[in-house]
Amino acid sequence: MRLTAHKIAYAASLFLLLALLAACLWGDPFLWRFLTEALLMGCAVMSLNVLIGQGGLVSLGHGAIFGFAGYAAAIASQSLGAELGLVLLIGLLAGMALAAVMALLSLRSSGLFFLVTTLIAGQLVWEVIFRWRGLSGGADGLRGFPKLSLGGWAISQPLPLMLLSVIVTLLSWLALRSFLRAPVGIALGGLRDQPLRMAALGYQAWRLRLYAFLVAGGVAGMAGSLYPYANQYISPQQVHWSFSATLIIMGVIGGIHTLLGGLAGAGAYLFIQTYLSSYTERWQLLIGVVFVATVLFLPRGLAQLWPRRQA
Repeated sequence: MRLTAHKIAYAASLFLLLALLAACLWGDPFLWRFLTEALLMGCAVMSLNVLIGQGGLVSLGHGAIFGFAGYAAAIASQSLGAELGLVLLIGLLAGMALAAVMALLSLRSSGLFFLVTTLIAGQLVWEVIFRWRGLSGGADGLRGFPKLSLGGWAISQPLPLMLLSVIVTLLSWLALRSFLRAPVGIALGGLRDQPLRMAALGYQAWRLRLYAFLVAGGVAGMAGSLYPYANQYISPQQVHWSFSATLIIMGVIGGIHTLLGGLAGAGAYLFIQTYLSSYTERWQLLIGVVFVATVLFLPRGLAQLWPRRQA
């Protein structure tokens, strides 16, 4: 029987679902925490892929949105509690607010100037968090906030956190997929390819890009709000520009023009960082080799192995 690309993709999806089920039934807390981190970072990469892949907006401030939402949720929980709905709402609003500010600062520029503007905006957030020791813990990071809960049920254990991350990832994928298939998402892609023609048709570039920033910031913010609860800790590293660069590397490895590629890239990067680093101290060199090999042989990332219809 002839294997088609769709059959291969469906078989791979079934394998991943079975692997996730096996992880739930026979996994250990370390594996559950690893999957939680991979899924939450995958959400951030998916949202970044909307900006880069669909909008052509390469941002070095997206990690700051993810980390800022995490800090906002962790700090607010110290006085308001860590109820799941409240934490997600704070992350959503914090992510969208910072994304709006970043968009207003950078959307009148393009290319290298846009990249540098988002870098500067993200570093300003890092500077505030790093220096404001009384609120954020400074270089030591923040810990000691309440454990996440839903009603009277604690979600502080690794397995419930992983299952919650699966739900948030699925909802984020559905939201981003709907945005990309909506007229505003299609127009955003047209603006990336033919800016002059889209302007002649009456589309306002800054408005479309602002919508993209808000949607991407909201998704990254929700994922970021859950990130501190995976390890009961968050550090300034999560808002540094190098973390934003890491998200871009994950996106390129997985496929910058697809949503599921963001998840694949995050999983591949964290697998090398977490597991293969136990065999060699030069795991970052291995990341570099994988990155270069992806650019040379899989220009569309790991998603190139899937049917092009896959989101």
